[in-house]
Amino acid sequence: MSDRKIRSPLGDEEKREVWGEFADREDEYLTEVEQRWGDSGAYAQSAKRVAAYGKEQWERINRDNAAIEARIRELMDAGAAPSSEAAMDVAEAQRRHIARWFYDMTHEFHVRKSHLYVEDPRFRAGIETNTRPGAAEWLREAIAANASRHEPPPALHDHAP
Repeated sequence: MSDRKIRSPLGDEEKREVWGEFADREDEYLTEVEQRWGDSGAYAQSAKRVAAYGKEQWERINRDNAAIEARIRELMDAGAAPSSEAAMDVAEAQRRHIARWFYDMTHEFHVRKSHLYVEDPRFRAGIETNTRPGAAEWLREAIAANASRHEPPPALHDHAP
């Protein structure tokens, strides 16, 4: 493995404060990310954005994400269906959070990425650690419902008699 690091103004101790366990496994995770998405525009965009984030930005990213997770937990505890307006709203909040801080996130790409939440144990843990078991599936369904809500209506065609 290389000794690759995320270009960041953060020192090692600050990384541990704001990234948690990711900071200790940074090289391992970056190798995987580069192998999976290294040739994508999203990867380049994220690398550029992340390189500029200081501790305050990372604390805000973490706070905003924690609020999204708390809302997911709240909605699930209340028995909200993933297709409910509130569930779709939290899915949209997550999509916008990713788009704001990391890379452009279309609804279609959000749906594709949501499958990782269910299929990859690390993504599942990332979703369910601060929410509850089953949140990965619930969120995937809410993301799909949200994407459907934002699809443009079918084009109307003029048919002359």
